Amino acid sequence: MVIPEIDNRSLTSRAFEQLRADIIGATLRPNERLRIQALSERYGVGATAIREALSRLVPDGLVVVEDQRGFCVAPMSREELLDLTRTRIDVESLAIRYALERDDIQWESDLISAFHRLSRTPPPTDPDKQVAWAEAHRQFHMVLIAGSGSPSLVRLCSLLYDQSERYRNFANVQRESSGRNIGAEHKELLDAALARDADTLTKLLASHFSRTTEIIQNADYNEPGANGRSTAARAASRV
Repeated sequence: MVIPEIDNRSLTSRAFEQLRADIIGATLRPNERLRIQALSERYGVGATAIREALSRLVPDGLVVVEDQRGFCVAPMSREELLDLTRTRIDVESLAIRYALERDDIQWESDLISAFHRLSRTPPPTDPDKQVAWAEAHRQFHMVLIAGSGSPSLVRLCSLLYDQSERYRNFANVQRESSGRNIGAEHKELLDAALARDADTLTKLLASHFSRTTEIIQNADYNEPGANGRSTAARAASRV
């Protein structure tokens, strides 16, 4: 009996997705050394697949290579967070303007559907149950810019979203500030998009991103506590 060989590309893809999810989800911490053997045992794939997966994560800015020291999780800083926010505002505002110019009815339908799913998936207070909301939230924002008709813009927005989400997960922001209604903010974005009001929509988007950044930026990115989370990050989770 001949046992079929497992395609190494599929193993690499599986390792890539698992590593990417753990880095964005902050299971793997900023500056953490990524040892090939340990990761191979953790994910149940060979060292070659792990090495190739890590190399694929370097261009996305999630992993860095250090001379003579191998791979490690990309560092984080308040300066980078603020830069990411400014860039997201600029790039997604451009994508939104393109989407509104195209006047695509299918895009409107997809956006309404994505908002409905998000509105029916309230943000949980339990970190272990946040996956459904995180997926619905990402879908809404990706659909919002998908109407641009520009694959290059969509790819860039997706990359910036994932990098920003890593900061959000590191700070463990499960609840927003007491005076913030995150559901109302998404509804305002939807209404402005359906009204084809580009100026209002881009202003709302900038405010939406900036409010989250204000909460996240208090996290301590350099001094993790005994349990792997910094004191500031724990405080941010209670905001």
